[in-house]
Amino acid sequence: MHAPFNGPSELVIRLGIGGSDPESEIFRLMDEAQETDGIPAALLRQIPLAEIKAQARAALAKQEDRAMNAAYPVPARCRAEEDYTLLVAELARMRATGTTAPQAELAGRLGIGKATMSERIKRSKELGLWDGKQLTDKARAILTQWHQDQEGN
Repeated sequence: MHAPFNGPSELVIRLGIGGSDPESEIFRLMDEAQETDGIPAALLRQIPLAEIKAQARAALAKQEDRAMNAAYPVPARCRAEEDYTLLVAELARMRATGTTAPQAELAGRLGIGKATMSERIKRSKELGLWDGKQLTDKARAILTQWHQDQEGN
C-alpha cells in the first residue's frame, strides 16, 4: 500500500504557448521539433519537471494520509476475497504507520489467536492478495472497488 513515488510510466505534454512573437525562442524550438519529428532537449529543459513532481508527490501524500489514518474494517471472520483484502490492507496500513507487531496487534483487536491470524495471511497469499510484503495488483483492484462502494454509500 505504501510505496515511494516512482513517477508516471507515461508522460503526456500539451504545450500551451503564450505570446505571439514569432521571433521568440519557443517558436524556434517548436519549428525545430516539427522539422526533426522530435522534441529538442532545449525545449524539454523548459518544462518544470521538478515542480510537476513536487505537486504529484503532494497529491499522493494527501491521498496516502487519508488512507493511513482510518483503519480498515476487518471482519471477525474472513469468508470472501474482500474480507481477506481488508485484512492484508489493514496489516499494510499498520506497518506503514509504524506498528511494531501488526499481526499480533490486529489479532488482539479481532479477538483471534496468532495461529488463526497466520492462517488468514497464508490464505491471503493463496488467493493472490498478498505477496508477503505488500498488496498485489489483484488486492489493490479489490480495495479500489471497496473504496468506491464506500463512497457511494
